[in-house]
Amino acid sequence: MIVDLNTFLGHYPFRRLRFTTAGDMVAHLDAHGIEAALVSPTHAFFYRDAHRGNEELLEAVGPFPGRLFAVGMVNPAYAGWERDLRWLAEQGRVKAIALAPEHHAYRLADDRGQAALQQIAELKLPVVLTQRLEDRRQRHHWDIADDLKVDDVVTAANVPTLRLVLLNWLGLPADKLLAAGLRGRCLIDFARMSVVMSKDVPKLIEALGPESIGFGSHMPFDYTAAALVKQSNVLEVLPDVAEQIAWKNADRFLGLGLSDGGR
Repeated sequence: MIVDLNTFLGHYPFRRLRFTTAGDMVAHLDAHGIEAALVSPTHAFFYRDAHRGNEELLEAVGPFPGRLFAVGMVNPAYAGWERDLRWLAEQGRVKAIALAPEHHAYRLADDRGQAALQQIAELKLPVVLTQRLEDRRQRHHWDIADDLKVDDVVTAANVPTLRLVLLNWLGLPADKLLAAGLRGRCLIDFARMSVVMSKDVPKLIEALGPESIGFGSHMPFDYTAAALVKQSNVLEVLPDVAEQIAWKNADRFLGLGLSDGGR
């Protein structure tokens, strides 16, 4: 079984993507032998009111219980975000809450970012931080959102009860994450990391434990097949933890219920 932590639904304003609907995504997962996916709302990165993207996502994934698990998003720079966050928590249909400070023009370290981190922690939901959506080398000139930095991760980690899902990251220093107290509090997908060459994944496992890593493709921005190659590398290099990385870590960390028969 495989659970993909790093997928997105919806249209992207700067280039055409494939598999932007829930039905297309499930068909794509089936074609690649993937059981389930954690799905973030692409529209919420770009809508003035991010919550409209949440509503669209929840409607889209509704027909696919046990296959598509929604991530909500709040924008603490927009009026009424606290109400939106409470609504998401009360609905009980999202597994995590995403923050996109670079797209929504705030900082995790400022008053708005701190308020969001604290309130998400109080609701006992993980926060999702995606380092970037698009490779900077091929961006549209209006796409000016910068990559998130390691300091953003440390800022979030300073909220002691907050758990972090880190998607599409590269350059995470294992020692810095360990010093920030993230062992047992984070789940990191390997979409942009190396298993064999620079050994990004083994280094993180050594510092944070095998429970810290999960499968991720960054679909539909990137190709799922590339992530499946990395999973096969994990099976060769780290056979004892391959199943944990493929799906068990995601199931446990996010409470997906797949080990109980899921769907």
